[in-house]
Amino acid sequence: MVSKRIRVADQISNELFGATDGTISTLAVVAGVWAATSNPFFALVGGISAMTAEALSMGFSSYIAAGTRETILKTNGKKKREEVIKNALLFWGVTMGGGFVPLVPFALKFPSPLMFSLLFSVVFLFLMGVHSAKYTKQNPSVAGLKIIVVGLIATLVTYAVGYAFSLIAPPFG
Repeated sequence: MVSKRIRVADQISNELFGATDGTISTLAVVAGVWAATSNPFFALVGGISAMTAEALSMGFSSYIAAGTRETILKTNGKKKREEVIKNALLFWGVTMGGGFVPLVPFALKFPSPLMFSLLFSVVFLFLMGVHSAKYTKQNPSVAGLKIIVVGLIATLVTYAVGYAFSLIAPPFG
């Protein structure tokens, strides 16, 4: 019973971490690039690059960390190795999935793509918080708002950095 509960907690934790990190890091990059350039193509390329790098890093890091954990605990065997690989793939997949959320308005050429990117991301992050609250028994609104605050802080900081560069760097094009 305890081991099943730990597995569920680990899976939910990995899903939440990967999906929110993918969304927040990608949103932050597109916000910074947009603030610096106001160019939707540059923002899209930057976002896709960030999403891909983040997802690969998270997947490989998860694999290495889980393998290290299993080695320390002296657990081995084919089933454990398959579980480590499965967790790494889950981490990669949810990070990619989360990273797609802020890119949709840029990829589909929405008007005001950053505003729609922010809107889609805030809704997604809130829903991730609500989802986690089902398992943690927290207030769903509080859990959702907590994740939104983290995402907005990262986005505002990178937007400010991009804007600062736009003031000191020569314009592109």
